[in-house]
Amino acid sequence: MLSCKDRRKEIINLLKINNQISIDELVSHFNVTEQAIYRDLNYLEKNNKINRTSKGAISSQLDEIQRSLNLNPKESLFINEKESIAKFTSTLINNGDSLYIAGSSTTLLLATNLIDKKRLIVLTNTDRIGSIIKKEKKNRAILIGGHLLKNTHTTVGKLAGSVISQHKVNKTIIGVHAIDIKNGKFYINIKDEVPIMQEMIKAGSELIILADSSKLKNDKNYFICDYTINKKITLVIDNGISKEDKTIFEKYNINVITV
Repeated sequence: MLSCKDRRKEIINLLKINNQISIDELVSHFNVTEQAIYRDLNYLEKNNKINRTSKGAISSQLDEIQRSLNLNPKESLFINEKESIAKFTSTLINNGDSLYIAGSSTTLLLATNLIDKKRLIVLTNTDRIGSIIKKEKKNRAILIGGHLLKNTHTTVGKLAGSVISQHKVNKTIIGVHAIDIKNGKFYINIKDEVPIMQEMIKAGSELIILADSSKLKNDKNYFICDYTINKKITLVIDNGISKEDKTIFEKYNINVITV
């Protein structure tokens, strides 16, 4: 059995890999009591090595991302999965690409992973993404006008839709609220954003959908598109998706990437 000192070092190493971990996982990993893990986490937090959560701990780096992006509690749900999805999706983007990026918590995390890309042209309906993209001076960020929604920091309305319809891009990247696998449909949860998202999807030669696996269980709200749209669709999702569900996607020629 590891010493207390070595166990705490290992906890820090585990968080560097996974960004977050639960108390139950740590108890199982080290084969010690919950009380021992509580003491370890309290010690590490007091020494600014980790940040505690109600069920375990997250890395200081991940907590800094949440605070720097001003994510609200809802946006922070499944933050580890979203960050993994965002990091991988950034590898699908090439220097010089033109993109539509719709506002969501996962696409916001994606934007932070695109800072090292060059000569991007990004059209977006949220200034949060636009300001991140412009941290690289050679990138262009074009904000779509319209009415600003307070809770989501996104713009909607006829003006936004008309701007989108005038620009074609290499890739459109969106987050979704729910996926109906059996009926082949994708949904979002804000009605006013439906025409904006649909125009973005039309404008892109390729559609990339970002979704953590909780979206497979969410209630369906507002339909935006189905599997039959005439373009390449890539779904980037965490490994919480079952093999059976992944097979259904692939029958529709959707490129499913699990991270």
